[in-house]
Amino acid sequence: MNAPVRLISLLAMVLSATAIAQGNRPPPIESPVVRPDRTVTFRLRAPDARKVELSGQFLKGNQMMDKDEAGVWSVTVGPIEPNLYPYQFVVDGMSVADPSNPDLFPNERFKSSLVDIRGETAPLYAAQSVPHGELVYGFYQSKVLGRTRPLVVYTPPGYRASGGSYPVLYLVSGTTDTEETWFRVGRVNFILDNLIAQKKAVPMIVVMPYGNMMMGTPMPNSLQAAEMYKVFNDELLHHILPYVESNFRVVADREHRAIAGFSRGGGQSLFTAFNNPDKFAWIGSYAAYLTPEVCEKYFPELISRVDETNSRFRLLWLGVGKADFLYPQATAFNSFLTEKKIKHVELITEGGHTWMNARHYLAETLQSFFR
Repeated sequence: MNAPVRLISLLAMVLSATAIAQGNRPPPIESPVVRPDRTVTFRLRAPDARKVELSGQFLKGNQMMDKDEAGVWSVTVGPIEPNLYPYQFVVDGMSVADPSNPDLFPNERFKSSLVDIRGETAPLYAAQSVPHGELVYGFYQSKVLGRTRPLVVYTPPGYRASGGSYPVLYLVSGTTDTEETWFRVGRVNFILDNLIAQKKAVPMIVVMPYGNMMMGTPMPNSLQAAEMYKVFNDELLHHILPYVESNFRVVADREHRAIAGFSRGGGQSLFTAFNNPDKFAWIGSYAAYLTPEVCEKYFPELISRVDETNSRFRLLWLGVGKADFLYPQATAFNSFLTEKKIKHVELITEGGHTWMNARHYLAETLQSFFR
């Protein structure tokens, strides 16, 4: 940067700082504002916008927002049923997160925020007055994908001081989600803290890898999806498991390993567990499935040796919502397993392909794993 350009840049910084000091910066706005009656006001400062809408999973459709003289758009909606919901603003056709809300939904594509609507009692996903576990960010080198990969690991309360080893759950993200989504949106850390305190879950380590195998998003009913699941299988076995078992005190046998996931992560979990019954005894599939064609092509022995399969898998758990766009395929997978006499547990709920349901399914399976 030459001297005149540097001088202009410094002058601009000084003028900007002076304007802020003189109070020329617009005052901050509060959004969202959640009231005791469960009505919520959302606000966005966008004076040049022509149209702003609120979009959220607590709404049946987008809600128009109104602009005041200061250029702040707002709308009040509700009462909303208690839960933790994603939402975003649609500004002249573009979806944006709420800049006044630090509680973000980590995702590769859409940018959303989170609003927590509380009822009379604290939800299981909320931070409560119980001992808390820890979250550790880690990175490992993947030869399968040829790059450095991230993951997040939850260790239960007392892990540091105990010196003992723990069972481990590999919890896989869904399509477009990141390694952070299962704790920032799924709130697995608080759910487990609370369940452990209530003696309803076994203390365990939870490993949250990044499930994107950099192969696009093949349809889950295609054989191309199985090819992507195979890559995840290799990534998990050759890199993630060795990293975890070298850096954390886990019991490294099949009876103390579980794998579960939501959406794409559920398909990856099913495929990997079916492909490695010697390594996983506990399986959770949240709004996911495998096709009969994939099962018959890749796991013929698992289907033909039913007694052996049923004795090896301690739990094969499947959950899906009636309004989920994958409901027909997921329930067809349930029927396929029933036809083949493969033991499994089914939970059909209301609702769609949402993180509200994913949290519900997670809480259910956490109470069964390793028992």
